[in-house]
Amino acid sequence: MLDKKSAVNSRDSSIILGFQKTCDALVSVREYLVTKSIMILLLLLSCFTVSLSAQFSMPRTIYFRLVEPDGRSLPRDTTGISFTATLRDNVKYHTTFNFGYLYGGNDLFSRIQLGNFDLDWTAGDTLTYQAFRRSPLSKTREIYIVIPEGAETVWWGRPPDKKRQDYPGEPVPLYPFILSFASLPGPDIPVIKNGEATQYKTGDFFHPSNVNDATGIFSLAPPPSGYRWEPAKYLVTPRDFEFSDSAYADADGVAQPGWARTLEFRLVPEE
Repeated sequence: MLDKKSAVNSRDSSIILGFQKTCDALVSVREYLVTKSIMILLLLLSCFTVSLSAQFSMPRTIYFRLVEPDGRSLPRDTTGISFTATLRDNVKYHTTFNFGYLYGGNDLFSRIQLGNFDLDWTAGDTLTYQAFRRSPLSKTREIYIVIPEGAETVWWGRPPDKKRQDYPGEPVPLYPFILSFASLPGPDIPVIKNGEATQYKTGDFFHPSNVNDATGIFSLAPPPSGYRWEPAKYLVTPRDFEFSDSAYADADGVAQPGWARTLEFRLVPEE
């Protein structure tokens, strides 16, 4: 009798233990599902927060059409091209979220998203835009536009379409940089850059092909004994160039606009 009773107790204990393990397993599954649900909710909340931060105010896109100085369209490749857009002292760049470029209809446009300026823009605000190209070295003038009423896309400088729809503004040219040299007396004094001879002489000008061409210490060949060049040298960077409507003359002698810098040297007696 004791053996049978012991066997029954042992079987009951096994059943109870198995039931407890099943309950524990169910609890573990429930905890896992709850934890997983919380993680999914947190992830969704994070994505929603990022979306809100990326789109701070009402979205509206403004496009600027970029062209060469003679009005030719730019190619699709945007390597080396950058731009800044400023709204109420808030500066954004071509790398800002939802900014960048659009190529369509054989035209290249800079894209600006007003909704990502971290402020509530309003019609009547002034947007400032300027683009820069590293090679061939060129830059647009600063463009100022007053944001018009409405929420539709602004296509600044876009050619009229097949429906004869006109668009505001003119295309934005990337003007070249021009570095020229002058001496008094002169010309024809060899130009030195960073201590090495160049192919240029005073009276010449050239279009720097890249930032390095427009950057350095420029001077002239040694003057006659008893004289010196005033100034002795110039430190030049692309920031030193100023826009001019007559930066240089083309092959036909017609003045052309661009970003100009002239280095002038005077021969003076040693004191």
